[in-house]
Amino acid sequence: MKTLLYLLLFNISAISFAQDPQLFENDWYLYEVMSTDEGTLYDVSLISPSITPYLRISEDLTYSGEGACNTFSGTYEFFPPNDLSSISFIATTNDCGIQQHNWFEYDYFGFISNGFWFSITQDNGGKVLSMSSPLMGYAIFKSYPLSTSDFQKNKFQLYPNPAKDKMFLSATNPTENLKVKIFNIEGKLLSSQTLALEKQTSIDVSNLSSGMYFLNIEDENGNTVVKKFIKN
Repeated sequence: MKTLLYLLLFNISAISFAQDPQLFENDWYLYEVMSTDEGTLYDVSLISPSITPYLRISEDLTYSGEGACNTFSGTYEFFPPNDLSSISFIATTNDCGIQQHNWFEYDYFGFISNGFWFSITQDNGGKVLSMSSPLMGYAIFKSYPLSTSDFQKNKFQLYPNPAKDKMFLSATNPTENLKVKIFNIEGKLLSSQTLALEKQTSIDVSNLSSGMYFLNIEDENGNTVVKKFIKN
């Protein structure tokens, strides 16, 4: 009888600790993930084209989220005081069309679908969820998404789209020293140039084969905006 009562009290204590609202009251936006298996560090702010991966954990320990282009869901099991272990995981399997995005998802999903210990701290912007595993690496999430700079709020327009030989880039605000790079859908850099944008400027695409491409626009502070275009 005493043993049964002890187990009951232990389970109630574990459940109440697992349901700490700090873990469940937010969507957690991924800032950084490191894969021990591959030895690769992903800084989400540097991934191009930009993505917004996140994780959402419910009080019943079911979880869901998004990587680069695929979604996932599953269920965690809680082990006091601060360990989570995934007992189920399922994800969509779409090809993101960009190799860097595919590589990122492989490592990110591999981390999320395993076990780790977690801690929640505070920074100037909100809460920080840190996860770590000796076998899988670590991940840093925050309760707020990556900030958007004034540069990224600038309205860049790319036309005509689809383009044949030439297309034009325009913006609401003049910007000096722009690095303009063209990538194919596999993430390979095809061309790069630096230009000053006042109202609009032309970009030669006559040497590109027909298909889909990404125009990476970067200022001197490293802020980036990515535009997709099609070459006829």
